[in-house]
Amino acid sequence: MSILGHNVSRTLLAQAVATSVAVLLLAALLPALAVPPTREITLLTTDMAFYIAGDASTPNPTIDVKAGERVRIVLRNQDRGMKHDFAVPASAATISAIRWNESGEVTFDVPDAPGDYQYECRPHRPMMRGVLRVH
Repeated sequence: MSILGHNVSRTLLAQAVATSVAVLLLAALLPALAVPPTREITLLTTDMAFYIAGDASTPNPTIDVKAGERVRIVLRNQDRGMKHDFAVPASAATISAIRWNESGEVTFDVPDAPGDYQYECRPHRPMMRGVLRVH
């Protein structure tokens, strides 16, 4: 086969095309491979406080996260007769109000700057708030 006046074997041409396709596919997948995994944290609301699932002894706990980490918060309302929501005002992460026995979720990127950021239930802010500690 002749390309631009040069004789090229079909095998060499097939290898060049396969290599080009592989390079393009790898370039397309790199951004997806570079995304860090999402860490899931389940919070329960009960007795007008937040609790991390599995720890019923620490109300409104400090949640330690890494700067820039991707976090998925799952909120489960176990407070019969109450509506609760969840918000991290510094990152605009919110879960709309949910009723008893319902769940909601939000995925967000933790702020890049280390420090303490408040999380809260907006209707019950005076008693339902904790700290998202960014390291």
